[in-house]
Amino acid sequence: MEQKNKITILSTFAQDTFIDEMNNFLCEQEGGPAFYLTKAFALEGIPFDLPTTSIGWVEILMTQDGERGKIVRKPVVRTIRFQDITSSFLVVSTLLDEIKLNDLSDFSGRIFLDVQGYVRDGSDFGKKRDWVPSEEIVNSIFCLKGTSEELRYIPDFFLSKQKEKVLVETMGESGCKIFMKGENITIRPVHIVSGTNTVGAGDIFFAYFIAYYIRNGDIGMSGKYAVEKTTEFLMRKMPDLCNRFRKPQTAVA
Repeated sequence: MEQKNKITILSTFAQDTFIDEMNNFLCEQEGGPAFYLTKAFALEGIPFDLPTTSIGWVEILMTQDGERGKIVRKPVVRTIRFQDITSSFLVVSTLLDEIKLNDLSDFSGRIFLDVQGYVRDGSDFGKKRDWVPSEEIVNSIFCLKGTSEELRYIPDFFLSKQKEKVLVETMGESGCKIFMKGENITIRPVHIVSGTNTVGAGDIFFAYFIAYYIRNGDIGMSGKYAVEKTTEFLMRKMPDLCNRFRKPQTAVA
C-alpha cells in the first residue's frame, strides 16, 4: 500500500523583500524553499508531510546580473529525530543551516538535499562559505543538488563520492548536468527565458525533479521534466511586480 505521506519535507519559508541597487524598496512577497517546494508537490499531486518549519526574513538585491540575497532575520534552528521519519523520501532544503543533520543516517529512505543553505553565509548579498559535512552525512545523501557556484564550496571528495550516486548541477539558462554512477548527461532547455527574476527557480526545479523520480525512477527523464517545468515557471513570472522595476539594459559604447 502506498504511504499516505510519501515525502517528508524539512524546509523553511521566507518573507522576501526586494530592493534595487540604490537600496529602494521594490516589493515584498512570500518565498523560501518550503513555499516553492510545497506549491510544486501540490500541483503534481504528490502527498507530503511538512512536520516542522520556520520563517526567515530575506532581503534580495535586484541587479542586471541577477538576484543576490542576504538573511536579515535567521530562521529557527531545528534538531530532527530522523529515526522517527517513516516516509520513503526525505527532502532537505534550507535558507541557512537551520536543519541540523546530526544522525541523518537514521533515516532509512532516500535523501534529496539542496546544498543552497549550507553554503550560504547569509551576512551579505550572495556571500558563500565552505561546507564540509561529516562522513555520515556524505554517505547518507542519495541526491545532492546545487548550482555550479554552490558546488564549488563543498570538498572534492564529497563531489566525487556523490557523482557515484546522484549529483545535480544546475546551470541557469544552460539547463543542468546530472552525474550518476560515474557518468553524466547535460540537459538544455528548449526555450530560454530572459528578463525575469529567477527567485524560486532552483526550488521549483528540485521539486519537479523529485516528483518525476518517485513516480518513474528515471533520473535522466526527471532532469528533463524539471527543466521543462522550470521554464514554464519562469515564463509565468515574466510580468510579476518586481520585474516591472528592472531598469532597461543599455548598450555600452
